[in-house]
Formats: sequence, C-alpha cells, structure tokens
Amino acid sequence: MSSIKLDAGSAALGPLSLLSGWAVSVRAFRRNKVSVEKKVLAAALCNSGYSYREVAKMIGGISYIAARDAYVSLVTSLPKEERRYRRSVAIDGADVTDGSREYHMWLARDYDTGEIMSFQATPDASAEDGARFLAGVAAQCANRPLLRLGTGANSPRGLLNLDLYFQTMPSQSIIVKLGRLLLGAPGTRL
Repeated sequence: MSSIKLDAGSAALGPLSLLSGWAVSVRAFRRNKVSVEKKVLAAALCNSGYSYREVAKMIGGISYIAARDAYVSLVTSLPKEERRYRRSVAIDGADVTDGSREYHMWLARDYDTGEIMSFQATPDASAEDGARFLAGVAAQCANRPLLRLGTGANSPRGLLNLDLYFQTMPSQSIIVKLGRLLLGAPGTRL
C-alpha cells in the first residue's frame, strides 16, 4: 500500500502537487504525453461525477479516452477503500487554474498514516460539492474523526458553509513566532 507521509513541508503543498507526486511515485500513468497534473485534474473531475466527454471539453487538450484512462489508472492505484477507525483526517483544498478555467481541488488523507482517502475537483466549490466530498470521506471511516482543514491557500472553500466544527492547522511560521513570543525572545512580534 503506497501512501504519502504527512510532514511539516507537505502542509504547504497543495492537493494537486501532492496527488501528482504520489501518482508519479506509484507509476499510476504509463505514458506521459499529457502532463501528470492535467491527468490528475481530469481524474479528480471524473471522480466528482462529470462524464469523460465533459471533462475532455472542460480541460481541453485531451480526449475523453485519455480522461477515462487517467481516471481508471489513478483510482486503481489507490489503496482499497475500507471502513476503519481513523483518529483524524486532513482535508486540503486549492484553486487550480488550467488554461482559462479555474477549479477547486479537494484531497482527504488519514492524518496518522498519510494514506490518500479521497479526492475530487469541482468548478465552483459549492457547499453541495463539499457535502458530497465529506460523504465520500465518511464512507471510509468507522467513527467520526476529527477533521483538520488546511489554512491559507489550502483551505477548502466549500466546507466553510456547511455549519460543521473543524480544527484548522495553522501554518508553521505562526507556531514558531508564537513559541518565540511565549518564551520571551526579545524583539519578536506577531
């Protein structure tokens, strides 16, 4: 089972770069005439419920067969979905621009193991898209885990309208500044 380990540096990466790096590491795609990022975005859009033809038109530069192949390759490379106890789940989101269109990409990972649980992309990041994404994440959890949202550029927009409680993961630099301030380092300001 392949997974991406969570560390301090991975919080700064967006879901597209994390998923693309993982796809390269497990060799999910055999040919790379189309960029890995474009294939990952196509697979995420297909995973959101868009047809292969819609995805090919939305992204441009790929055929609907290439979109299908990217989706099948990426989904079959993921670990098997199974309901199990998860202490916390890290959810990242980022706006991805491909040509003239902008999409919001979502990624859920088990916080302890770093295992990729679910991913999707949507053109508008509405609350309905966020609810559908969370339903896919909840299907893999035997309990109600703590959800940890990324902050700043990694904040998933569609989840903020859902009237749920989340724990946000502050950036490392703020933690370091706060630690220096509490320890009484001279000249330190937030």
